[in-house]
Amino acid sequence: MTERLYYDDAYLWAFDAVVTSVKNGKRPGEWEVTLDRSAFYPTSGGQPFDTGTLGYGKVKARVTDVEADAEGEVIHTVDREIPAGTAVHGEIDGARRTDHMEQHGGEHMLAGAIWEKLGGTTIGLHLGQTESSIDVSMPDERTHLTDEEILMLENTVNERIRMDAPIRCWFPEKDELKKLPLRKAPTVTEHVRIVAMGDFEMVACGGTHPASTGRIGLLKIISAIPAKGKIRVSFVCGGRAVSLFQTYMRFADKAGAALSCPVEKLSSAAAELKYRLSEAEKRANRLETREILAKMEEAGEEISGVTLCAFVLPETDGKAVTAAVSEYISAKGRAVLLCAGERLTFARSADVKTDMNELIKRVARGGGRPDMASGAGIPECVSVAKKILVTEGIG
Repeated sequence: MTERLYYDDAYLWAFDAVVTSVKNGKRPGEWEVTLDRSAFYPTSGGQPFDTGTLGYGKVKARVTDVEADAEGEVIHTVDREIPAGTAVHGEIDGARRTDHMEQHGGEHMLAGAIWEKLGGTTIGLHLGQTESSIDVSMPDERTHLTDEEILMLENTVNERIRMDAPIRCWFPEKDELKKLPLRKAPTVTEHVRIVAMGDFEMVACGGTHPASTGRIGLLKIISAIPAKGKIRVSFVCGGRAVSLFQTYMRFADKAGAALSCPVEKLSSAAAELKYRLSEAEKRANRLETREILAKMEEAGEEISGVTLCAFVLPETDGKAVTAAVSEYISAKGRAVLLCAGERLTFARSADVKTDMNELIKRVARGGGRPDMASGAGIPECVSVAKKILVTEGIG
């Protein structure tokens, strides 16, 4: 069994070890190496593996994956073969490990706050590349958190982060374990490792954690949404939270400058802008409708007692076309064959008997009702449809 050095020192970025076995990896150009001791964390409990290198002499093999088998051996996937018995020097990617510890430490504190304040039970952690998430089962089976609850949880966790309370990790004896006020029961029965944060969080966990809550830095909840009968709470901590805040502020400042308002008034300014845009679009749509309708009136020609309007428009607003066509055929004895861009609209008044659904299917892809049909086509479809009506009759 591999001696796991990160249990005693999560900030151990370099170590020396001996290769105990080597075999071909799952893919060509990969090898799976085990060591007598390792500071590399294997993927477990929702926390991803560490990366880094294993070196000997002038050779450095990249560690691209780390996992543990059922016997407790830590298996390092490397891109170079390292002979068994070789003494190697391992180096951990400290930035990646630190980021993972910040997210994992923040998850503990968030899960503890949810349990303490809301009675919610956390089920699992997913530590992603940009954000992390936990699924929470609530005692009342609800699947939402209110804005006030989210703010309360953030404030609780960040206040405890600022306390810079110590984080302790240890393997208690069975008698001590029975007496500990754990947030939830351990999932294993042997070699149970406990993580305690100040006097507000204690739970079994085999992962890596910061030395104190202050080194988590900051926690920000991004969302809390329903997920399979539970609440999926997504969050960022530490450097990720700082980066997110910087991004938000940069774009908020730009938006504020564009709208000539301070950041705190962006919401009301955006709502006002949205309203004005909607009203402007409505006015533009009415003007365009009138323009199309005027062109339709000019293009109409009488065929067998029906005023047929067959013409082509450039790409235009679909709402304006629909409104103009509807108004045009509201009068008796009218029919329309229209191509606007690549969209066809064939329609007729209620007293005209031509089946526009059948007609449009004869010349293009489309369908609809007998009085109005639409589809995709080209301008030539209008002239072909007009020829059919002239030849076969309209009425």
